[in-house]
Amino acid sequence: MDDDSGTPDRSPSPWRRIGVLAIPAIVGAGVALGVVGATVGFGGDTTIIRESTPGITATPAASAVVAEADDDGPADALSVSEIVRRESPAVVLIEAGGANGQGGLGSGFLIDRDGHVLTNAHVVEDSKTTTVTFSDGTERTARILGVDTSTDLAVLRIPQVPEGIQPVGLGSSSALVVGQDVVAIGNPYGLERTATTGIVSALERTIEAPNGFAIQNAIQTDAAINQGNSGGPLFDRAGRVIGMNTQIASQNGGNVGLGFAVPIDTIAPIARSVIEDGTPKHAWIGITGRELTPALAGKLGLEGRRGVLVAEVADRGAAKAAGIVAARDGDAEVPRGADLIIAVNGTPVEDMADVSRAVASRTVGERISVTVLRDGEERIVQMTLRDRPAGVGVR
Repeated sequence: MDDDSGTPDRSPSPWRRIGVLAIPAIVGAGVALGVVGATVGFGGDTTIIRESTPGITATPAASAVVAEADDDGPADALSVSEIVRRESPAVVLIEAGGANGQGGLGSGFLIDRDGHVLTNAHVVEDSKTTTVTFSDGTERTARILGVDTSTDLAVLRIPQVPEGIQPVGLGSSSALVVGQDVVAIGNPYGLERTATTGIVSALERTIEAPNGFAIQNAIQTDAAINQGNSGGPLFDRAGRVIGMNTQIASQNGGNVGLGFAVPIDTIAPIARSVIEDGTPKHAWIGITGRELTPALAGKLGLEGRRGVLVAEVADRGAAKAAGIVAARDGDAEVPRGADLIIAVNGTPVEDMADVSRAVASRTVGERISVTVLRDGEERIVQMTLRDRPAGVGVR
């Protein structure tokens, strides 16, 4: 069973959910990466690395931008070279300075003219100073406005945006499809504004955040992502940010074509809450659900139906306040008496990943409509999203 806090209770296959071992590498060039294996079906030990990179001296003059050859795409798609030309000035190099002169490098991207920059929490964690460097060599000392370790997000602010730098455009990750072209821009190993291309390799992956929280609906890509790409943007071929590059799966610390990005629809509402009042807020309805498989549907007399059976409702959640009905025994092999969620805001759902995506992309206090099947009748239930309580979903 899954809950909308982001933590799955069941044990999916390795390809459905990779048990991650996060190894930040931002403590200085003289310290080697620690590597611990997590066997996930590759026939060997595979480590998930949150790929910031040790401190490497890299000046703008020595930086490299490498764009792979353009390929055919949708008729309205931009060329890779155009995306790099237009968007890479807003992709920044982030240097996090820690105690005793230790530090590391990561990536980030400017999202507005007010100087807000998004990056990964693990890039700037424990940093005493944070420096943001633009493509023209301009440096700014950034202030950390807020950090959300449950989505590996940090929001920074610089005092002044350099003249002529345009923020990136934020897209949506809700309509992504496997096989869709993507472009990653970041600073692997300190090589600034390096661009690589690939596709969306898979969707609805679950990765682990620095605090042990399960981030659902992560985007898997084969675009080359290496240590130092952490916090950098993943673009669609229209040049819009659809995710933040966060982790790689690797047997040797290098790219093997398995990178993961947190969807922009997940981090954008949280970033807005940090910008507004300095506090990360997470939309939450407070249910534990179970996918209605064809086999389970047959046992419940719901042949042909798809959706999510409500196994439990949290006392403090929006679902409880709205009168959502949970199963009489949520742990039973065949949970009976439960509402079946079949749509959120009119969009059909088939599993908890769909519900999580629909809720996480919205803001606390927003009203949503949830369509349920109860006692053979469809009903629309209105509820107001609440802020997820601290500690929920964290192991």
